[in-house]
Amino acid sequence: MAPARPAEALAKPREKSTDTVYQTLRERILSNELRPGTQILEQELVQLFGVSRTPVREALIRLQNEHLVQIIPRHGMRVRNVSMADIEEVFHVQTSLEATAAAAAAARKPGARDLKALEKACAEMERAFAKQDRETWYVQHEAFYARLVELSDNPRLVQIVGECSDQVRRVRELTLRLIDLDPAQTQALRAIADALRKGDASAAQALCREDRARTLHAQIAALQRFRILDV
Repeated sequence: MAPARPAEALAKPREKSTDTVYQTLRERILSNELRPGTQILEQELVQLFGVSRTPVREALIRLQNEHLVQIIPRHGMRVRNVSMADIEEVFHVQTSLEATAAAAAAARKPGARDLKALEKACAEMERAFAKQDRETWYVQHEAFYARLVELSDNPRLVQIVGECSDQVRRVRELTLRLIDLDPAQTQALRAIADALRKGDASAAQALCREDRARTLHAQIAALQRFRILDV
């Protein structure tokens, strides 16, 4: 039996709107269900979503503005490769915000109850490393940072970092099986938690930047090695 075409993997949503087309395609791209290089004709999208061309075109324009697809005139769309510029831009914004959150959290000198979620994430990462469970390892790594940002007690910061994490997710999914797990990263997170416990804002901030820089370097190297990175 012939393999399903990329567009056939998209479930037909109930709602008929630009936002539904946009959200569905965006989720499939960020999760890499629609991988870089995938091409889908505009007419296929019209049929799959049961809408006219206008909502499809509007959704594609939004996705193109987010650098997720390239609109090909009279041929629909192509899922863009991840670009070096996009990765560095988002990572640098995310890292700066997380480092700011770490400093703010340390200044509050969180207690054992506040740090419990961070300790749990580190313990789960260690168990995942022993089993070479990459998915759990990465999920817990990001859970650590999500809780860290929450400890800043700054709702706006939490919101903006969450938006950055959504963009970074695509890179994480692409490199999940390409990078060896590094036990040093768990040690780095424990060091961050310790800095928070001591109220050392400067150390917490610096350690966050170092850990994220290590992650960025490994992911870019993997994407370049497998030629799925646009310069």
